[in-house]
Amino acid sequence: MKITPIRRTVQMLSLAGMVAVPLLNSRGISAVSGSFYSMEIGPLLLTDPLIALQPLLATMTIDPTLLDSALIPIGLALVLGRVFCSWVCPQNTLSELFDAVGARLGLTRLWTPVPRPITRYAVLALILAATLLFGFPLASLLSAPGIISVQTARLIYEGTVGLELAFIGTIILAELFLVRRVWCNHLCPVGSMLSLFRFRKTMRVVMAEEGGNTCLHCRECAKACQLDLNPMAGNIAPQCHNCGACIDACQEMTGERRPLSFRF
Repeated sequence: MKITPIRRTVQMLSLAGMVAVPLLNSRGISAVSGSFYSMEIGPLLLTDPLIALQPLLATMTIDPTLLDSALIPIGLALVLGRVFCSWVCPQNTLSELFDAVGARLGLTRLWTPVPRPITRYAVLALILAATLLFGFPLASLLSAPGIISVQTARLIYEGTVGLELAFIGTIILAELFLVRRVWCNHLCPVGSMLSLFRFRKTMRVVMAEEGGNTCLHCRECAKACQLDLNPMAGNIAPQCHNCGACIDACQEMTGERRPLSFRF
């Protein structure tokens, strides 16, 4: 069974839920409420770990409820890696769509930097330092999934959207013409924060030539990766967000005896 059709289904359900929640809330049905900043599902509160950390840095006071609400997202990241980014995040879904459009149009980017973890962690460190020093909620202004979900709700409630969506438009234009997948691969603080929560058994893409699963060195896995990673080289974490596109490409070339797969 291929991974991509399942992931596309989850992405579509995520987008549908992002629209359905404010629609239901506007009709008095509030079993689920909130946004990708923080969401309440019945008695369960889930908060983006970066957003949960922000008040602590800004005010130097601990909110146990807020920090506890980040435990489930952290636990999922520890087990499954950055699957929120590739399977749920609306910004990634938009970026994938426009990346496909760019490929169809034959667009070339002005710059192709090598993905480096140090870049994304430097951006995250600057955001956290600014929050600590100035008490300004910069992370909230740079959380693409949070912005998209909040502005979707605003459109449903008020029939209008804010200037924050210009930030999302800027990301899309930059990825189309300047650097491919620049936000998700190099800058996004939400993804950078989630990538910190991993250990030796976190799910990851590995090359395991065992039991006859010999790599053909066709490079189809590298071609399939929108983040310009090379799974054959190994050590692609924390850049990899476990979308599985490389595994599907490998399966198409090698059949069921594929050397590339998810491992814990």
